[in-house]
Amino acid sequence: MQKQKEIAVRLYENAKYGTTYAKGLYHSAVFNASAEILSPSVKYLLDFYTLDRWEHTARSDQQMDLLNVVKEAVATDALISWVVRYDNATKTKTWVQGFASLDPSTHKLQLLIDDQDAGITEGWSLTAKPCRSVRGKNAPALLATNTDLSVH
Repeated sequence: MQKQKEIAVRLYENAKYGTTYAKGLYHSAVFNASAEILSPSVKYLLDFYTLDRWEHTARSDQQMDLLNVVKEAVATDALISWVVRYDNATKTKTWVQGFASLDPSTHKLQLLIDDQDAGITEGWSLTAKPCRSVRGKNAPALLATNTDLSVH
């Protein structure tokens, strides 16, 4: 059996949650997150919404198909995100097939990525642990990883 790819998911509380950015439009992601796969080095962006809000963010037939499967598989109070690959060099964001879910009561994080261009087709089941807040630093609220980050 192939060893699971090492990953670190950092979840940040969305400081703008609930505020407006245009007339009648609100920042509605509860958490903003980054998921970094260590080898190959690929970074993904995640915006966690409530299930009710997330289902209204589907933009393609593929996302609609995935949405119907995910709605059946997750708890009603789960926070859900699409998966977007972020290219540091070009600053481009590309939607990839997959989703992430976070159970707010247990902090169980499920992440499924099918990114053919990056050669990553994998799923992770992790537990997000609270992080210490550091004054003056943008520290994540939660961290979910399957590797020791002190050696990387």
